[in-house]
Amino acid sequence: MTASLRTFSSLVLGGVVLAAALSGCAMSAGTSPVPESTSAPDTSDTSHAPQAAWLDATSFVVKTWGDACAPQIGDIVAGDQSLELVLVDGTDEVCAAVQTAHGMYVGLPAAFDSSRPVELTVTDPGGETTELTLPGLVSGEIIPADRMPEQTPAAAWIDAHELAVLTWGSSTCMPASGAVEAVSENEAIVRLEESANEVCTMDLVPQITFVTAVGIDQDAKLTLDGYVDADGAPVVVTIAR
Repeated sequence: MTASLRTFSSLVLGGVVLAAALSGCAMSAGTSPVPESTSAPDTSDTSHAPQAAWLDATSFVVKTWGDACAPQIGDIVAGDQSLELVLVDGTDEVCAAVQTAHGMYVGLPAAFDSSRPVELTVTDPGGETTELTLPGLVSGEIIPADRMPEQTPAAAWIDAHELAVLTWGSSTCMPASGAVEAVSENEAIVRLEESANEVCTMDLVPQITFVTAVGIDQDAKLTLDGYVDADGAPVVVTIAR
């Protein structure tokens, strides 16, 4: 998908979506509180510790840091409102040793209740563990066994000045970057720069782009520039709360 104008519908692509719900997408909120880390105190630099935030009532994003190759989920251990994500290196290829942010879309398993806090444990490929808490959402719900991702854009405050923007598209043509233009404190336009890759596969996966956002309220109306819904209307993303 290389056109600047993309249309989102409720089409479900079978097993592709199921696989995407557990895959990592490497790229680079208000009444919804930012998850608080409960890791043991550390005097070292913690700016690159994992972070997490709700995207909607059924899914969340995890931000990690590492080399240029995105990590993958090697194992998921579900408990009573607790979830352990064990990350592994995503490729055997040699990856650039530059520290890069990676965003991972995770669908909440069936029977979990997003109106209640969810305890997360994230273990990185090196074995380091971080504990996070996703607070319960006012709009939360118990996840049914047959729930499929809605495949619609969303956004979350990953911290006080950065948004994680969810879109859906080709796994080989992730957005390159993004920017937020504040129209007012209550409204902003989110612009995503398209991938420079000219060969895009025809799969449909979740794409996470991290975008710096200042000068807007935490519950501001966010319009995704260049995206329209199935009816041709501009796509407006809302923050889960």
